[in-house]
Order: sequence, then structure tokens, then C-alpha cells
Amino acid sequence: MGETGSGVLLGLAASLAVVHTAIGVDHALPFVVLARVQRWSLGRTLAVTAACGFGHIASAVVIGLFAVVLGLAVDQLAPLEAIRGRLGLGLLITFGLGYAALGLFRLWKQRPHHHAHVHDDGTLHDHHHGHADEHVHLHDDARKKAATAWTLFVVLVFGPCEALVPLLLAPGVAQDHRLLVGVIVVFGSLTVLTMLVLVTVGLLGARLVNLERLVGPKLASAGDVVAGLAVAVTGVVVAALGL
Repeated sequence: MGETGSGVLLGLAASLAVVHTAIGVDHALPFVVLARVQRWSLGRTLAVTAACGFGHIASAVVIGLFAVVLGLAVDQLAPLEAIRGRLGLGLLITFGLGYAALGLFRLWKQRPHHHAHVHDDGTLHDHHHGHADEHVHLHDDARKKAATAWTLFVVLVFGPCEALVPLLLAPGVAQDHRLLVGVIVVFGSLTVLTMLVLVTVGLLGARLVNLERLVGPKLASAGDVVAGLAVAVTGVVVAALGL
């Protein structure tokens, strides 16, 4: 391809990367809500986001290069991308609902209840009791955070990246390997960068909100339930709008 064609393709890759990521709420919102309820540091949140973003791009690159090697056209890849799309969104919705269900279960276990004790002198004593702070260990919290991060990674890897694959076909067919690498680097780096910016803004904004003051302590304690439902709704919205 000529210099003009290469510049146009790289510019298109850059613009599509930013737009595709910005309108795809599944690229940022799950990271924000889960980091908020699990109290991730900004550094941890951005590290997980970057890893998931690179995994998302890598899977699309593998499919694009596979199509180039086999000489497949864009329309021939459509069924495969449709399957990946349904699988990725299905995993996201399932994860969100499962996370919300686990949150409800933990709330049920932590509900206040009564204990009756009989003292040596025969006095019956009844008191209000809860387990909100019991059985909470650092290693359990670490496992929860790790499981969440790995689940997000798998979801993003299976999530389709419809904008990138067609961009790889033109330089691939022309065997312009330098341009092929350029498209991958431009699209991939801007996708991950846009994700990092959106997640940073979203998380810092979420931290400014006092949930207990806004919705009350009871609803604030159901943060995991709300976060899980938000993730599931994100998947439904992306599927409905075809983002």
C-alpha cells in the first residue's frame, strides 16, 4: 500500500479504537463497579484493566491473522465473530448474576439474629447478634479479588473486537507486514489507553460518592448485589444495542 493509503488506514485504526472502546460500556463499567465494591486500589484496578484490554486485543489479532493466512473475507468471519459475541456477553451476564447471587447469600448469612443464653443462676439472657465481621480473612478477600480479575480477563478475551479484524485483512492480503504491525500497535495501544482513561475517571468519580449517605446504610451494605446486577445489565445493554 502507498504512503497515503497507509496513513488513512492507521488513522482509521486510531479513530475506531477510541470510538469502539468509548461506546462499549463493557470495556469500562464492570471494572469501575467491581473495583469500587471490592475496594481495589487505583493501581490494581488499572493493572487488571490493562491486562484484560491486552487479552481482548490479542484474541482479535489471532483471529485476524488466522483469516489472513487462510485468505478469508470479512463476511466469512461474521459467523465466528457472532458466536464469540454471544459467548462473551453470555459470560458477562452470567458472571454478573452469579456475583449478585453470592452477594445476596453473604447478606443472608450476615443478617442480625437472636441468641438465648441461660446463666448459672437460671437467668435467661437474649441478645441481638450478627456475623458481619466474623470469618473475614485476608486470604479469602485476596481469592475473591483474584477470581474477579481472572473472570473479567476471560470475558474480555472471548468478547469480539469487530473493529480490528477487518483492519488487519487489507495489509495482510497485501503482505505489508510493517503496516500490519502498525495497525495492531495503534489500535491495541489506543484501545487499552482509552479503557484506562475511562476506568480512572469512573473510579475516581465513584469514590466521591458516599453510598451510605446517598442510599442509606442498608442498601450500601448490598454493594456486591448492586455491582453484580450492574455488570449483568451492562451485558444486556451491549447485546441489545449491538455495541
